[in-house]
Amino acid sequence: MERSNRIGWAQVRAGVFILVALVCIAGGVLLMGQKTKMFISKGELRIVMDDVAGLKEGAPVWLAGVDVGVVTHIAFSDPTRTNQVEILLEADHKALRKIGTDSRITIKTRGLMGEKYVDITPSAQYSEIPATVLQGTTVAKLDDVVQKAGTTFDRLNTIVDSITQGKGTLGKLTTDPALYHNIVNLTGELNSLAVTINSGNGTLGKLARSPEPYDRLIRILERADRTLHDIQASNGTLNKLIYDKSLYDKLVALAEKSNQAADDVRELNKKITSKDGTLGLLINDREFYDKGLSLLTRADNSVKSIENITVKINNGEGTAGRLVNDKELYDRMNRMVEDVDALVKDFKEQPRKYIKFSVF
Repeated sequence: MERSNRIGWAQVRAGVFILVALVCIAGGVLLMGQKTKMFISKGELRIVMDDVAGLKEGAPVWLAGVDVGVVTHIAFSDPTRTNQVEILLEADHKALRKIGTDSRITIKTRGLMGEKYVDITPSAQYSEIPATVLQGTTVAKLDDVVQKAGTTFDRLNTIVDSITQGKGTLGKLTTDPALYHNIVNLTGELNSLAVTINSGNGTLGKLARSPEPYDRLIRILERADRTLHDIQASNGTLNKLIYDKSLYDKLVALAEKSNQAADDVRELNKKITSKDGTLGLLINDREFYDKGLSLLTRADNSVKSIENITVKINNGEGTAGRLVNDKELYDRMNRMVEDVDALVKDFKEQPRKYIKFSVF
């Protein structure tokens, strides 16, 4: 039986189908490669966290909202020593250079189905050598939020029960009838006060009804404004106090000198009150004070004695008094001194006249 060399329609259809299938497979491979970044160089990053919040392998990794990688492995880092969980990420090598120690790494939920993913904030630095191990940040879980909300509601219930039982200020406001009546009376008095003010009676009523206080206040404000304007426009003391920098500096320097003077006065006071100095002993030491008082008493007595002697001399009493007051005695003593002087002079000139030597 001879074989026919003609290609049947069925064979053509099979060949076309196979060709289309191969094209589809190649396109799918290319699309999947772009989707999973199969043809992009990648690196690994280990993240250590206390709780992964249900994160699973294959979860996406986002850097500033951009899908840059995938979670490849999740396990306890060292079960014998710690409870921390280690997450191994596989991400774009360029993206890893924007992940550093200042990046915040958390696990978030996307969509209504609760799909978990790793969210990373970019680092402020671009590192040529990417980090290999980083610490993640554990976020609050829904259970924790619900538990805290339950605790808060319990506290609110306790507060409401206390108010209902009349405990505390709010409880008394709610249940105390006397306080209610006081509030009603206060409201009535306030109403009467408002009626009085509106009728123009009393000080507040006059202030509310009469334009005179308002006009006076306006005039006072205008005068104050003119005064301030005059101060700013003039060259007086107040203007210099406000605008003159040199005067301010002088006042500051004076204040500093005053502080220094105050310090000096305090130091002088310490020295004066100290027992090491004379004034300190006079102030604090009773014995030293008594000795000083005794010395002053003796000095006062000596001065009195001198005054008495002076009085006696002035009265001519005693030898000194006669020498001072007796003219005749003074003249005699003066003549005696002159005679003695003449005698001494003559003795010096003629010593042989007064001294004679004889051997035999």
